[in-house]
Amino acid sequence: MRSEVAMLHSVGSNHTKWCDLWLTVDAEQFERMCAYLERHQYHTDFLDHWYYLEDHPEEKTGKEFYLTFDDGYLDNLLVAYPILAKHHLKATIFVNPEFVDTSSGIRTLKESAGGTLGFLNWDEIKFLQQSGVFDIQSHSMSHNFYFASDKLVDIYEGQDTYHWMPWIAQPDKKMYWQYADQTSFVPFGTPVFEKGRALGLRRYFPDSKLDELGQQLLQQGLPKEDIIKQLREVQKEYPGRFETDEEMSERYRYELEESKRILEVQLNKPVDFLCWPGGGYNELSLRMAEEAGYKASTIASRDRKAWFDNKGMSYKRIKRNGLSSVINLKGKYIWPINKNLLTWRFLATFRGSFLHTNLLRAMQVYYSL
Repeated sequence: MRSEVAMLHSVGSNHTKWCDLWLTVDAEQFERMCAYLERHQYHTDFLDHWYYLEDHPEEKTGKEFYLTFDDGYLDNLLVAYPILAKHHLKATIFVNPEFVDTSSGIRTLKESAGGTLGFLNWDEIKFLQQSGVFDIQSHSMSHNFYFASDKLVDIYEGQDTYHWMPWIAQPDKKMYWQYADQTSFVPFGTPVFEKGRALGLRRYFPDSKLDELGQQLLQQGLPKEDIIKQLREVQKEYPGRFETDEEMSERYRYELEESKRILEVQLNKPVDFLCWPGGGYNELSLRMAEEAGYKASTIASRDRKAWFDNKGMSYKRIKRNGLSSVINLKGKYIWPINKNLLTWRFLATFRGSFLHTNLLRAMQVYYSL
């Protein structure tokens, strides 16, 4: 019998202008799902309980359900927390220390500069940890993307797709990116290369001459295709470099060990569980996570169908499935008016309900017409 673990991010921010709205779930849908879980006596708990049951499957009742939230968004406090508390449910938040807000005190919606948008501060994280509703665990330090290859694919012109580039340019302001315009942090014309997740790649550093040339060519008004063509030619002479084994290991160690250390110091508790941002990991980072003292880490969607035997293993893998409030039509996201969508997805994904699987399919067809 499996223990079911759900992946969510944000709750109730779907009425904002955030460029990644597909990561949030509608508050009313979330409330209805939570009411369903309470009414049908599902047992939600923290991941240490999940870890124990992986070695004691005979004690599973079939009613275990684990809610996890990635990133540490402010709406986890403002919207998700009161709903979970009302329905006597528990959940886990995976936090990146680099994204922790610099404010102090427990904010209300009126006191938040970004409304529901933004990230939790340390006072709020401590409050949630002490509430008994949330448990805080690690999401690594940075949640960054980095250039993963020397293949030049674009130039920066403030596209939402590259919102992560300002994080690297001014990391002390990355926690405000959801609602603050940070496009000016990176000069327009800066070359963009193939990217990947921080803990799953060897980082590529382009030569600074390419940055300078890209900016100059864009200012001259050249078409993007011509700029990229010229940059690729110049790159042959100035190829840049990849980080060394030592640099990569040091960066991984910072991501894994420092996030664990900071959270443990701030919260005065063990931090045993790791969620890989975007499912970015490789053999090296997996080994280093175990060496850092994590008891378990999440499994990327690309590996979800792989078989993992956790029983008897000191380092375990957490298989999660996402819950979403949107209908995805080839990259176009639709917000259905049906407020039971999240509950239906829970029943289809985690309970294997044939009825609700087909209801979701019918909804998908309806909105595609």
